[in-house]
Amino acid sequence: MMTRTRVEDGLPERLVRLGGRESDCCVPEYQRIAKEVRSSAAFPSALRRVKALSDENRLLAASLLQRRGELCACEIQAATGLTHPTVSHHMGVLVAAGLVRSRRKGKWLYYRLSNDSRMPLP
Repeated sequence: MMTRTRVEDGLPERLVRLGGRESDCCVPEYQRIAKEVRSSAAFPSALRRVKALSDENRLLAASLLQRRGELCACEIQAATGLTHPTVSHHMGVLVAAGLVRSRRKGKWLYYRLSNDSRMPLP
């Protein structure tokens, strides 16, 4: 059974004004839909991806990878002006979110967008 959450003051009046519907008829439906979305199998993965791209430097790194295909950590460092440990941290977040894959070649670490990253990038 879904627990009813408190409805913000003024919301019922805004709903009537915007759509002509009383809040009693639609708020429980919206809450049910929100619960469905949050409990879907795809929600945690989508949330991780969006959070990973919410940082300016990670979004920049992902956009660079989209344009260049594959870059080593030092190339990302040169492009962004970040320190090596900071680049490593940001790329680790993108890898953990499933947006980027990495491969090691000797002492160099190369990154590329993963095949299943279908997010629009600038």
